[in-house]
Amino acid sequence: MEREASICITARLSEEQKREIEALGRACRAWEAVTQEPFTENEENADPALPCFYIYYENTYPISFLSLFIPDGRHAEVTGFTLPGYRKKGCFRELLDCARRELSDRALTWHLVSDGKSGDAMAMIRHMNLEKSHSEMMMAAPLEHLTGLEARAKAEKAAVIRAEEECLLKSGERILGRCRLAYFPGIVYLYSFEIAEEERRKGYGRLFLKLLAESQEEGIHTMLLQVGSGNEAACRLYGSCGFTVTEQLDYYPVG
Repeated sequence: MEREASICITARLSEEQKREIEALGRACRAWEAVTQEPFTENEENADPALPCFYIYYENTYPISFLSLFIPDGRHAEVTGFTLPGYRKKGCFRELLDCARRELSDRALTWHLVSDGKSGDAMAMIRHMNLEKSHSEMMMAAPLEHLTGLEARAKAEKAAVIRAEEECLLKSGERILGRCRLAYFPGIVYLYSFEIAEEERRKGYGRLFLKLLAESQEEGIHTMLLQVGSGNEAACRLYGSCGFTVTEQLDYYPVG
């Protein structure tokens, strides 16, 4: 049978495509001890209408997948998978080139993200002459542990307020902190977490995490977040609150 290659470009995956990509990810993780999961949802992208999913098909079989996480409209985080038997054939590189052409009118900074555990992925990164710019750690904590934290910060009537796409830690009219949340089955993902500069080192970070955990609906059991490995203050805060490192992700600028 003659092999026919095609690329599907879409802003949203169908349920069938999600199942195909999740099966592709499982096959890759069975081959190598990689920790990354396929990114199959676009709700947390700044513009959900942007084409952020690219699937390389051989006939009707998906052999390579690339996804873009664009949380702020300025930075594109590239992740993906290729079936072991189809590696070193340029499939993923073709998807990357396709994505960059598709979004060439956007002023995006591109980073390829890797957990460093795939020998084939690292060989591709070396072949592309990419240099690591920074690393970030994924950390997780059980929600029940966070709700049980003892918070010593003094703030009258401190509460978590939902304001459009953000969560705010407020005391009266004072905004003490802010963050964003994304949801996956059983998991709340915390990002863009910050305490107002003039309110730092007063215990509000710990209080914010506790109140965020208490505000979650039934069925959420874990909080995830990502933090730069060089951000020592944040790493100390999260570690003292019970977060543990689940994986390290390395970022490689794509020129």
